Order: sequence, then structure tokens, then C-alpha cells
Amino acid sequence: ISYRKGTLIITNQVITRSYPFLLTLYNLFYTKNNGIIKKRISPEIMLYLDEVSLAYWAMDDGSKTRSGFYLHTEGFTKNEVYLLIGMLHYKFNLVCTAQKQKNNLRIYIRASSIKTFRALVLPYFEQSILYKLQ
Repeated sequence: ISYRKGTLIITNQVITRSYPFLLTLYNLFYTKNNGIIKKRISPEIMLYLDEVSLAYWAMDDGSKTRSGFYLHTEGFTKNEVYLLIGMLHYKFNLVCTAQKQKNNLRIYIRASSIKTFRALVLPYFEQSILYKLQ
């Protein structure tokens, strides 16, 4: 609390910590070229891809369909989407395809893999978002 020119000024200051490992994770998903920051998918992401991260991805950027499930990847290149599809198949044995959404691609987890997908992510899903799996 201070006074400036007779006016009461109330300020808040927030001090946070910085952890170097968070920069490592950030660099897996973002690159900077000529001052422009762009999303990307790095092959090293596979080291961090597990059931928990898949559940968070699905809760944040996923949506159910009548028979399958979409992971929204419209912000990535065609090669990056196919890289992710390969990771999902290798790590979890999920059968996925890339489906066109306007001029971009999103990942579709096929009906034949839905039981496997649900079993993987259900233990980590927030209760209020379970409608995405039903």
C-alpha cells in the first residue's frame, strides 16, 4: 500500500519459481523462428507419452464420436499428425487414422480401439469430463 499524488495505490506482487526441466518440456512442443513461436511435435515426446498424458490430452483436446474418439491436432502439420498416430499405435496399440477437418488433420481413434483407449485413460479422467468417454 502506498500513496501517489494523494491517491491510495494498492499493489500485489507475485513471485514464482522457475524450473529448468519445464523449459525442456516446452521445447518439445514449441519452436522459435525469426521471433515467431510455433507449435510442433518432436519425436522425443514419445518418452513422455503415457496413460496419464494421453488422458490429459483427451480431456483437453478430445471429443467422442458415435463410434470412435477424436484427438484434435488441427494445429500440427501432416507429418506431425502421422508421427503422433505412429506413437499411439506403438505405445498403446491404438488403431488411428488421420481425418481431414477443413484444411487440417485430426486423429481419429477407430471403434476397434475404443475399449483399449477407455481402459487406458479412464483411471485418470476427471469425473466432470467422463461424458467424453461414454
